[in-house]
Amino acid sequence: MLKLTLTILLALVAGWWVTQQAAKESGYVLLKYGDWSIETSVIVLLIAMLILFGLLYMLLRSWGVLRRSPKEVGKWNDDRKHKKSRGALTKGLIALEEGRFTEAERLLVRHAGKSDTPLLHYLGAARAAQQQNAGDRRDNYLRLARETTDKAEIAVGLVQSELQIEAGQKEQAIANLQRLREIAPKHPKVLNNLQQLYVETDEWQGMQDVLPDLRKRHVLPSVEVKELAEDTTAGRLNMALDTQDWEGMAAIWRDAPAKLRQTEALLTPYVKGLEQQDRAPQAMQLIESFMRKQWSDSLAYFYGDIEEGESLEKLSTVEKWLKKQADNPWLLLVAGRLSRKNQLWAKAEDYLRSSIEQGPRGETYQELAQVLTAAGKTEEAADMYQLGLSMMVTDAEPIA
Repeated sequence: MLKLTLTILLALVAGWWVTQQAAKESGYVLLKYGDWSIETSVIVLLIAMLILFGLLYMLLRSWGVLRRSPKEVGKWNDDRKHKKSRGALTKGLIALEEGRFTEAERLLVRHAGKSDTPLLHYLGAARAAQQQNAGDRRDNYLRLARETTDKAEIAVGLVQSELQIEAGQKEQAIANLQRLREIAPKHPKVLNNLQQLYVETDEWQGMQDVLPDLRKRHVLPSVEVKELAEDTTAGRLNMALDTQDWEGMAAIWRDAPAKLRQTEALLTPYVKGLEQQDRAPQAMQLIESFMRKQWSDSLAYFYGDIEEGESLEKLSTVEKWLKKQADNPWLLLVAGRLSRKNQLWAKAEDYLRSSIEQGPRGETYQELAQVLTAAGKTEEAADMYQLGLSMMVTDAEPIA
């Protein structure tokens, strides 16, 4: 407004000055062309030329505006559509969070084609379709999200895997994440989601494959990677035990770090495998070596159950362990069982009663009943059988 006012004032001043000059000296101009001639003053000619230039300027400006009009109109129309689609996106996402899934899907899909961010529309619509158990529509929206947005393969794939997990489609999610890993081997989110799925589904061989990248890319803290490595090796050993793949078990054990082999999680399936291969002496030796530095109730229990070997020697070993684990109900049970096998009835009864005092269990009562029967205490033995059976039915607590 100020600029326009100044322009008008300057024009008035210039007009006044020109008028004053014209009054002093008007001048004379003669223009002739063929039979035509025009006589006028200089000031009138100047004014005419200014008017002519002004008209020409306005004509050129108008022509430029007319040329740009379709583009400007189109831009305005696009802006209006984008604004409308942004509003629909906001409303759709609110509806999605509030659980109005049908409305959310309708709002998001309807304006996706007019939006400058169709990816957000289709991802939201896919989530809404998932909540309506519409897997086909969900996958179609995810496909559209990929097609309408460049470089969105990883983002869309991650959302798809999350939705597949939510729908219980873990195998499809694993396949999807494996494909994403081929596209982006270093992507931390892909690696992290993949390892979580491998753990949930006991896919220990796949977990073994992804561990080096987890460690190298610092996807997880080193402590967590170390724990995963232990769980993975233990999982692979248990798989080999279940399938009786003794060659595979030997290879896994051989390749495991020495420090890792001295953990209960790895040693337990390995010694069980040795026992099933009729290599009980080696299994017992490994357990005894482990117990010199550490302790495990489950390994002590398994040690007592190994059939091979001299019972008296095993009892002697267990009694050495009792010097440091005198109140351990599991170890007392093992000592009582081994004493029974060696027909040391008084010792067996003493160990088993002590075990019950530290933590009564059904199988301990059953062992004590057998000892009492052998000692001729049939009535008390019957009571122990009944107590043991009742406890085993109601409060079963296996050690391994």
